[in-house]
Amino acid sequence: MHCYPVGSPAHPATHSGSSVRYSGMIVLGLPCSALPVLKIKRISEGLGQGGDNFLLLRFIAAAMVIYGHAPAITGGSGPADFFVWLNTGEYSGSIAVDLFFIVSGFLIAGSFLRRRHVADFAWARLIRIMPAYAACLLGCAFVLGPLFTILPLGDYVSSHAPYAYAWTNLQLKTDMVWTLPGVFSGNPKIPTINGAIWTLPAEIRMYAWVGMLGLFGILARRWLFNVVVAGLFVFGLFHPDDIPLVPIHDYVQLAALFATGAFCYVNRAWIPIHGGLLLAACGAAALCRSTPIYPGLFAGCEVLFVFWFAYGPRWHWFNRFGDYSYGIYLWGFPSQQMVAALFPNLPFLLNALCGFVVALLLAIASWHLIEKPALRMKGAPGALMRRLRKHQAPALAEHQA
Repeated sequence: MHCYPVGSPAHPATHSGSSVRYSGMIVLGLPCSALPVLKIKRISEGLGQGGDNFLLLRFIAAAMVIYGHAPAITGGSGPADFFVWLNTGEYSGSIAVDLFFIVSGFLIAGSFLRRRHVADFAWARLIRIMPAYAACLLGCAFVLGPLFTILPLGDYVSSHAPYAYAWTNLQLKTDMVWTLPGVFSGNPKIPTINGAIWTLPAEIRMYAWVGMLGLFGILARRWLFNVVVAGLFVFGLFHPDDIPLVPIHDYVQLAALFATGAFCYVNRAWIPIHGGLLLAACGAAALCRSTPIYPGLFAGCEVLFVFWFAYGPRWHWFNRFGDYSYGIYLWGFPSQQMVAALFPNLPFLLNALCGFVVALLLAIASWHLIEKPALRMKGAPGALMRRLRKHQAPALAEHQA
């Protein structure tokens, strides 16, 4: 078999023989059926196909967080975490958080580039995160707390602790408050109210990074963005504790995954999506399990999986439901703690199942009563500016006249 680039002076298109065009080449001596065209989809094509599975992916990730937290909440023995059993070096909860940050980096970068206005972007992020988060904090402090505290109700309410829990955590600082007086103190292992919210301060800081890169026009210039991201990765390798807006070491990996997701959006025109690439990456990671490059290879597998799952299988039917993943993430840990307080001897798998059902019910309420109504206000700043300009225009015309 001989191949020549199409358009080359050597190609035999004008000669007789069994020549066929094959992916930009002229292939001699083989019929079309013998060489099927291998087409690899790009992320940009996935974006243009009219549907994706991001809602389903985040829903599954939120359920994985609940499953991953169950052993720590119940303090009981049981089968090993599925991903620990697979010898991945990670447990399901940490993998789920990785997936969340990859997806978030991708979608948030796209969100800014569609708006290209920092105020609109900041407002959209604020109303997506804060209303449901505030409701969760207040619900834990002033509904769940009084129901499950071992203190007299008057002592609990008069204590400063519930107010400090809600207010301190609402500020999304790194020094969060984890307990409430007398709440879950008799649980099998830990009295933490909500161990899942530790990632939210990191998420907000990543939004700030996107806002800054967008404000200075870096996000909209692919080559410049790539240079900046590469520089940050190199800096992070040598000075992981000095990365701006990444104040604690636990955020470094999350920041890297978020940046990778944003990189995939900015470079969506050439990044491939293919199950074969995912399998090859997983094989390479398995072969390098005991080497220093394994964490990077495993992260690469996570990234490839996110976009294969999002744009590969046609499971778009799930999008007819609400976006319950954030509510499940917020309420999963408190729900499991409630289950553990009521049924302390449940095996961890049953705790995870019951906690998931409770969290799902709370998430449905959160979506329909808080999150979805809040999202209707996304365009409020733009509408206000248009109204102000409309009222200012006659006054300006009169002044000029």
